[in-house]
Amino acid sequence: MKKDRNRIYLEIILKNLQENKKIYILLLIFLLIGIVFGVFIINNSDEVQKNEVSEYINNFVTTLKNNNSIDKKELVKVSIKENILMGIILWFVGSTIIGLPLIYFFVLYKGLCIGYTISSAIIALGTGKGVIFCLSSILFQNIIFIPALFFIAVSSTKLCYAIMKNRTKENIKLGIIKHSILSIISGLFFMLSSLVEVYISTNLLTFIIKYI
Repeated sequence: MKKDRNRIYLEIILKNLQENKKIYILLLIFLLIGIVFGVFIINNSDEVQKNEVSEYINNFVTTLKNNNSIDKKELVKVSIKENILMGIILWFVGSTIIGLPLIYFFVLYKGLCIGYTISSAIIALGTGKGVIFCLSSILFQNIIFIPALFFIAVSSTKLCYAIMKNRTKENIKLGIIKHSILSIISGLFFMLSSLVEVYISTNLLTFIIKYI
């Protein structure tokens, strides 16, 4: 029974990917552009800015090495709040005609944050330690967060196109309901990514940082 359920879920995901592959590819391109742009920004910053970033990361690493306590409850609260806010905004802009550019801006911005973080860590800690730092601190939550972001972005994009092409009130109403359900599902994964970030990635980073 469980295997059948998992197979159905997998088929739904594969069907969604197949039907919307052009949108997914476009979103992936925007994400990659954002990553490259984030790397470009930090690499082309002046020495003062680079030193400030390096000092911030090194202070953070020192804090973890010294076993200073981190308020995880507060961190998870802030992370969930930020992720849910992003989900609500994506749901809202996906329900309007003018919201389409904002959807891709969010994906671009997410890529920029990733690229900036990776490049900053490498500048502050060196290539080897920087890569390990990034793998342990940002990989696992983004394995959940980015697919959820793409999922809601695809739903928003499709709804925007539907509103532009078909102005029948009933069809638009049905599309918004479907989009709202998908947004709630994505929101749950956003919350899960916050929990992974605070309780798995932070603990993993705290363990690994002592050996790098």
